[in-house]
Amino acid sequence: MKIKSHVLILMAGLSTLFTACIEEDSIKEPDYEIGIIARATIAPGKYWFNINELSSSEVSFDLSYEGFEVHTASSIELFLSRGSDQVSLGTYTEFPSTINLTGEEAYAYFGETPASILASGISRDEFRITYEITTTEGETFSRYGQYYNYNPSLDGRFTGRYAQFYTNLPGFGTLVLDVRPPNPQNPNEE
Repeated sequence: MKIKSHVLILMAGLSTLFTACIEEDSIKEPDYEIGIIARATIAPGKYWFNINELSSSEVSFDLSYEGFEVHTASSIELFLSRGSDQVSLGTYTEFPSTINLTGEEAYAYFGETPASILASGISRDEFRITYEITTTEGETFSRYGQYYNYNPSLDGRFTGRYAQFYTNLPGFGTLVLDVRPPNPQNPNEE
């Protein structure tokens, strides 16, 4: 009986030892070297739409890509979505390409006007920009290969908050654009 208990204790100890020595990280980052991602360099203060001034508030960013010395983009098609509706913003073939979009223009893609948004009583909304990249080899990559969304309104570089983990990555899967009143505590939103 004593031998069986020693053997069981020894086996339990060995199994604990082998399972406790895992050298891999439990949080996995995307393997960028197998793909290509879009990159948005956002102009200071141009990362959200002021719901009170949709015709004059603007989002602006330079669109480029990161191919990790493996892929070269021939084109990037951008898509704008609001809820479950999605439209194409266009296909870009020169990088970087500057993208400028007012809140009024964004809502016009979905048949809305600043007056209809004001009349509906909406106080917060959001648009999402996604993409599909076509490489010079004819392969296509989209946001579905990415593991994260990027919301500049949550990024410490723009809001003074501490930066989130996903904002340190070199591109975006989905670019989230807030539509809201200005934050009085944020000097970038005066």
